[in-house]
Amino acid sequence: MTAADPQPPEPSAPRTVTVRTLMRNIIVAGALVAIAIGTVAAVIGALVASLAGVWAAAIGALAAFVFFAITSVTMYFTAESSPTAMAAGVLGAFLVKIVAFMGVGVLLRGQDFYDPWVLFLTLAAAAICSLIADVVIVQRSRLPLVDESGAS
Repeated sequence: MTAADPQPPEPSAPRTVTVRTLMRNIIVAGALVAIAIGTVAAVIGALVASLAGVWAAAIGALAAFVFFAITSVTMYFTAESSPTAMAAGVLGAFLVKIVAFMGVGVLLRGQDFYDPWVLFLTLAAAAICSLIADVVIVQRSRLPLVDESGAS
């Protein structure tokens, strides 16, 4: 090639995703899953248990989203931290989820405005669908294995 010949175009690098982008995608997907599961569960709950089924579906979908989002939000904010700080954040989030889960259980114990079976099935369906969405999003992401910012 001579100097006058144009350079061939460089192959485009595969699009890489940062951890923050990945966590943001997981949070959005979790919200969409919670809305979809909550809607379907509310319709089924209304047919099975009237208004108590609708309340149970709403509580279950909201609780599932909050519980799954706590970990993603924690990882979003600790993405640029050291591995120790990220692990501490995730463990702290786990403790928050345990306390919140027990708190929701205590608040709902003995209440009759919701149907416990619809709540349980909504939580189970939302948990399974959220996990599937998380796996698909992580599998399709292209996270770099090395930090290329320090490369010369």
